[in-house]
Amino acid sequence: MNFRAPKERGITAIPRLSLVAFIDIVLFLLLYLMLAGSLAPSESRLSTGLEQPASASASVPELPPIMLRVARPDGALRFSIGQRAFESEKALLETLSQSPRGAGVIVSAGDGAVVGDVAAALQAAKDAGFVQVSYAANR
Repeated sequence: MNFRAPKERGITAIPRLSLVAFIDIVLFLLLYLMLAGSLAPSESRLSTGLEQPASASASVPELPPIMLRVARPDGALRFSIGQRAFESEKALLETLSQSPRGAGVIVSAGDGAVVGDVAAALQAAKDAGFVQVSYAANR
């Protein structure tokens, strides 16, 4: 017995795809991309965690956030708030505990500061009771 398919001579027909299935797929992709684009939050402005809505009472002055800078200029760890410098985390924690907590703390890294130093400053601010603590990268 011969189980081979007979050889056809001449032009064979090209299989045709259903146009309805193609339109369904295109509409599905279009719908997906429209929904995925509209559901994603806008990243043109990122929140720093220190923004506060405008309050109704204008009698209370708003304080600026505390700018805490972490650096190792001579190899020794130094925390500074304005002109005041602290050599240890304990001294920093005591000073932050006595500071007003309404405006928050912004921590920035200076010369030679490593990730652990910045993390220690962020933790000291949290331990002092600040709710709004953020990190500002150097530019």
